[in-house]
Amino acid sequence: MCGDLLRKSLVLVGCVCGVVTAAEPTESVPEANEPWVVAEHLMSAWRSMALTTRYYNPGAAPVIGTVQRSISFAGRVDVIDSSGLIGLSEVATNAKAFDELGNPIETVLASQSPRSYTPLRYSTTLQLGTGKRIISIVPFEFTIDVTMERNAAFPLMLSRLEWSMSGLLSDDFGAIDIPFARTSDWIELAPGLEVLVEEAVMSDGKYSYRMKARYDRNRISYLDARDRPAGFAGRVSERPYSWPSRAFPEMIVTAIDVVDANGIALSRSGGSAGFSDSGDQRVATRTCSGFCSQCGNAAFIRHVIAFKPCNRELQFVLENALVPTE
Repeated sequence: MCGDLLRKSLVLVGCVCGVVTAAEPTESVPEANEPWVVAEHLMSAWRSMALTTRYYNPGAAPVIGTVQRSISFAGRVDVIDSSGLIGLSEVATNAKAFDELGNPIETVLASQSPRSYTPLRYSTTLQLGTGKRIISIVPFEFTIDVTMERNAAFPLMLSRLEWSMSGLLSDDFGAIDIPFARTSDWIELAPGLEVLVEEAVMSDGKYSYRMKARYDRNRISYLDARDRPAGFAGRVSERPYSWPSRAFPEMIVTAIDVVDANGIALSRSGGSAGFSDSGDQRVATRTCSGFCSQCGNAAFIRHVIAFKPCNRELQFVLENALVPTE
């Protein structure tokens, strides 16, 4: 991993009479010198195969052979333990494929510049009968294109498929809570990151708030103001991480949640975000509302921050994937 040391901490920041106080971390779980092992966090599987046969007119062009076949292999990566993971590039690189006899098959090399990392995404379902909320991580997706030599038939199976995907990781995550209440002044969450809660309203599990954050955009990536590719459409929390013109920031705000007194996150039903820049200083404005019929009232606004992020090429292997015959 970045430094092969994973640390987690929960910090409560309170504001009393204009004086900001920060409690000591209530949890510190060092895992010294333990590397981030892919198999302990991610599990890959194939989802579909598209078989394509292209025929050439031998009289139209001087090509060698008249038939070319290819396989478009679509897969998914499930997250079984998200510890240390900020996001994953959904572009598979350095792919190698082998047929049922172990012979290599040509693959189409993929590249991505600048590299883009899809953040962790979550889905919520309700359990039948109990109505209990079940939150799960949405799998990542990828594709690999495999091309056979001209006139070669499709293999019976892909005995082995190897590839890599770039992971955005951090050794050090912190969950920082501030009371769900309007503040009269800016509160420092971390060096260089301050927030101001302009409005906070709650009643019977329903809540709404408006909050500003200010920071140096060259040092900090804030959830709602991360650099985004042109034309991206989707929820704010699903915008990919991408830094086309500079190195990774010193810290990334990976999540902002409203939680009750027991630390249970309340559902979000709507929200919007925007930002303004003045030189390197950026001010992000976030409005959000939601509810939780089974939770208590909103108690804290929680920021989850990843410190000193890094990237690592993660290696994946699939074996004995049967190629459909029909």
